[in-house]
Amino acid sequence: MSDPGEPQWDLLPDQPEQFFSLSGEYDVRDLKRSYNALIKRFKPEKYPEEFQRIRAAYERLNDALRYGETPHQGTIPLESQFDWSSLPVPGQQPRDLPEDQTPVSPAGSSQEDPNSESAPLIEFLELHERVKQEPLPELYEDLRSLPHKTPYDYYALALISDLLSEEELSFPLWLLKGLKAHPEEPALFELLHQYFLTNQTINGLGKLLVQTSRIIRNDRFYYLTENAWDLLLREVPFSRFRQVLETCESNLLDHRVDHMLVFYVHLLKAALWKADPGWIRMTLAQIDEYHERMTFWLEQEYEFLFLIRSYQEQREEFLKGGPVRKLIDQTIIDYCTQNEQTADRRFLECQLTLVSQRDEVLEEFDVPSRNCETVVYLWETIAADVSQRIDTDWLPDDPATLQEQTSQLAGRLFAEGEGAEYRKAVKIPRLAFTLIFLISMLVIMLCLINKSDSISGTLLIVGFLFLFNGVAFIISHLFTDMVTQEFYLSWWRRQLMTFYQSHWFPLPYLAAELKRLNGTRIDNQKFRGLGEIAHMVRNDAGLWFYSTAQRLLSACQ
Repeated sequence: MSDPGEPQWDLLPDQPEQFFSLSGEYDVRDLKRSYNALIKRFKPEKYPEEFQRIRAAYERLNDALRYGETPHQGTIPLESQFDWSSLPVPGQQPRDLPEDQTPVSPAGSSQEDPNSESAPLIEFLELHERVKQEPLPELYEDLRSLPHKTPYDYYALALISDLLSEEELSFPLWLLKGLKAHPEEPALFELLHQYFLTNQTINGLGKLLVQTSRIIRNDRFYYLTENAWDLLLREVPFSRFRQVLETCESNLLDHRVDHMLVFYVHLLKAALWKADPGWIRMTLAQIDEYHERMTFWLEQEYEFLFLIRSYQEQREEFLKGGPVRKLIDQTIIDYCTQNEQTADRRFLECQLTLVSQRDEVLEEFDVPSRNCETVVYLWETIAADVSQRIDTDWLPDDPATLQEQTSQLAGRLFAEGEGAEYRKAVKIPRLAFTLIFLISMLVIMLCLINKSDSISGTLLIVGFLFLFNGVAFIISHLFTDMVTQEFYLSWWRRQLMTFYQSHWFPLPYLAAELKRLNGTRIDNQKFRGLGEIAHMVRNDAGLWFYSTAQRLLSACQ
């Protein structure tokens, strides 16, 4: 008996919707949830074949949904779209048939009407039978010489030419010839889409795209070729990429704005790192012009582009920190420019490095971490996307235990080692200010008692003492902050990192709970300074990167 939780592999590749348990109205988010649930079980490093089948089915539906194509279109089995019998070819002799069998004349043949009394009762060999009996070169020449070819003939020519010809593009070129003869033929169109989806050959790709734009001259060109543009953008200089794209778009006659928006929002994720600034500005302005036509999920993708743009504006300053920052920067670029599998792997490799180089992370990110707000938010967005695909049985801490765990953490921060030294250190400026304030009050009282002095002199002394106390208060406050920051960097920060080796609570939640505990008393111990620690936690980019890395690596384990 098969496992009831086992995917129905027999539904692929022809019924991807049923494979992902999708029915009725669904969108990109529904598809992604189902896809992520499957690839958590069938990871590429353990189940490469299963993963590739799941990925191919996902990309097929995802492309259709994003571009507004009917998801069912192109997912019908090819057997029901093609006439699987070959056309008669000159010189072929019909087979002898049993007396009780009615012969069938192939669809699309030039034979006489089978209902006519004079029609010969013949049946020609089907193509799969001819392949077994005839040399492929002769069969290829016979098919190519046909004056009128069916869609299936073009499909057969594409397959055979792929076996016989050394030309890498013979397969898609025959499909294009078929689409030229049979415009919008769904089976040929889907076969060509699958070719662009899986092809990793860069040689001749630019010419193939231009040739495709001369035959598929409507808005479906973007949907058909999107993956080929991703490959071209990665492998060739941007000037060459732009030239090919502009040539192709000049051949299009009626491309819709909606398809153009989907294509360019997808393309810009990688192009922002490679394209020239002028082209980026022009493309963004073109998208902004039709922003109101975006769907909800497309708006989210567009907001991610602006997050990247904001980071790029601060990138030069961010990279001055050291090698860890450069590693983070390269990981962000890889996430935007590489395929999903490669990007996920490099992101997780970066997490392992961040955990293993804790001291370097502490050194490169001061507290407060300046000009890091955007990169932290960008990193969180990427981590959330990657974690959806890698989480297995790992579960984060129960939020209900946050208060208890934070109380225990606070106890360690203040009761152990340098934590106790901190309480003594911060008392010094506080006691000094208190002493100065008391002496000032005493001097003021003496001045008021001494009637011999003029009133103006008394007021001058009082004003001076108030000013002196104000300055003393500011110095005391600054000294306390300096001591607190020093203890945070040398003691509390390391304790917080140790805490995140075995716990996971979102940093804002932990900071809010630490602030709430400030000034409270637990087990005869009064916590002071937790508000300052909470503020530093919120502004500690190094702790953000480290805690995120610990969380993702725990999920992988």
